[in-house]
Amino acid sequence: MSEVSWLAVIVATVLSFMLGGLWYSPRVFGARWAEGCGVDLESEDAGKHAVKALSVQFVSTLLLAWLLGAMVDAGEWLMIAVTVSVVAVILISAGLFHRNSHFAAVIEGVFVVVMSAVMVVVHLVL
Repeated sequence: MSEVSWLAVIVATVLSFMLGGLWYSPRVFGARWAEGCGVDLESEDAGKHAVKALSVQFVSTLLLAWLLGAMVDAGEWLMIAVTVSVVAVILISAGLFHRNSHFAAVIEGVFVVVMSAVMVVVHLVL
């Protein structure tokens, strides 16, 4: 396996966070997602919880960007598809186990697919 471009990993991670900000904004899917998850965005501890969640999300996004970069570099297209599919399905399943709405669970899974596509494109370009 060749050296993964850390520039691509960082750019993919930053772009993924920007995409997430748009994806989960109230004007796109955020309001309906929050309702489907039982999340009160106006609660007093919403900000504190968001910092914890986004910190963990940053680490997982960085790791996924690196992993997909290694797979792109090695030409492992089937493994990219399998990895992204598994992560998306696990998120959907977890959401349904948490009794989130079908919509909220699917929105989380589809976000991983879209985010991963952005990451792959970044690795191909950089």
